[in-house]
Amino acid sequence: MSMRFMAIRDTANARQARNVGIAWTIIAYIGALSLGWIGLAIFGPNGLADQEYVMPKVLLALFPTAIAAILITGAIAAMISTADSLLILSATELSESLLKPLLKKENIHRHLLVSRLITASLAIIALVAAYLSPTKLIFTLVGYVWAGIGGTFSVVILLTLFWKKFHGKAALITIVTGMAFTIFWISSGLDEKIITARVMTFVVAGIVAVLSTLLLKKKWN
Repeated sequence: MSMRFMAIRDTANARQARNVGIAWTIIAYIGALSLGWIGLAIFGPNGLADQEYVMPKVLLALFPTAIAAILITGAIAAMISTADSLLILSATELSESLLKPLLKKENIHRHLLVSRLITASLAIIALVAAYLSPTKLIFTLVGYVWAGIGGTFSVVILLTLFWKKFHGKAALITIVTGMAFTIFWISSGLDEKIITARVMTFVVAGIVAVLSTLLLKKKWN
């Protein structure tokens, strides 16, 4: 989505993209919360051995099998689309940023071949990692990403947009602190004992951002 926003041509499209993005985000979050609440109502807090299966279980409980299969397929298609986009993005960054300077500029076909080979290699690595790694590993990594990157960069983006005093030094300190705090909070087990790292990282990053903005000078020496 961020790449689509970067491709916006004028202010009118930016406003339209903002409205569509906000509306879609609200719908998505309401749907996710509703799905969880319905799952609690049907199965109870401990009714599922693995809570990650709440979506297909709820759909199978509420709809006929054929309709539930279509809805589940739609969700899987969205997941595959996201994974596909991330795969292409990773391959593009690797080939364009690291390998392209080493290749001859005039050999376009070779660039294309290298890009395709990198994409295929990354896909194979991802499949092998998903097959060999424990089930909880991928979920744990996603938790680190959502808490560390989401909780930290959301603070940076919000303050950049709405607080003129917020500056680069504060942003850098906020990012480093947010990442480090996420690793500490999840690794220590406090993520499950007290409160999720997604919330705590956002709070801590926000406090650090405000304090570093007020205490540090804007200009670099």
